[in-house]
Amino acid sequence: MVLKKQTVWLLTMLSLIVVLSAYYLMTPGPASEDIAFVDNQEIEAAEEGMEDSEDMVVNVEEEFEAVDAETGEEVANTEVNAMSGSELFATMRVELQESRDRMAEEYTKIQAAGDVAAEKVVEAHEKSMELLALSQQESMLETLIKTKGFNDVLVMTEGQEVKVIVQAEELTGAQTVEIMDMVADQLGNGKSVVVSHE
Repeated sequence: MVLKKQTVWLLTMLSLIVVLSAYYLMTPGPASEDIAFVDNQEIEAAEEGMEDSEDMVVNVEEEFEAVDAETGEEVANTEVNAMSGSELFATMRVELQESRDRMAEEYTKIQAAGDVAAEKVVEAHEKSMELLALSQQESMLETLIKTKGFNDVLVMTEGQEVKVIVQAEELTGAQTVEIMDMVADQLGNGKSVVVSHE
């Protein structure tokens, strides 16, 4: 019995080591010879950025539309008109990832700083892990929704609001309800879900 427990423990630890090794090998980062020096001003700016990042909202739709100030009519950007649906989704996905990468970098700066309070370091680490978990949940949800027959799906979570954009000519009420149920199953109840199509 004791031998069985030790074997399970050993296999668990070995699998953990393999997973962590794969993670570190696949994670792009600076060379081990590089050393980062951070000024106190950068740390303070990163802390302020961390406080402001909770209120940060990436509105992708505003990036692709402009309003004519004189007439008040919406004018589509010429670059967007030339894009196909999949290119539009790819562009929105890249912008969302860049925003999240900036936030993760802010958290990493705080963690790397030597003269920051331990509470701030722990908070930055927790926020970084939450951001990673959120990205993984969104990716899994996109895959699940694609299995329902959609060409492409983009899921963006901003606080308590979840935006789901699917690539389809039209979206039925039943499909919308099904997508909302999938979001509730994956991300939990209590979130405001907006489903649209492009």
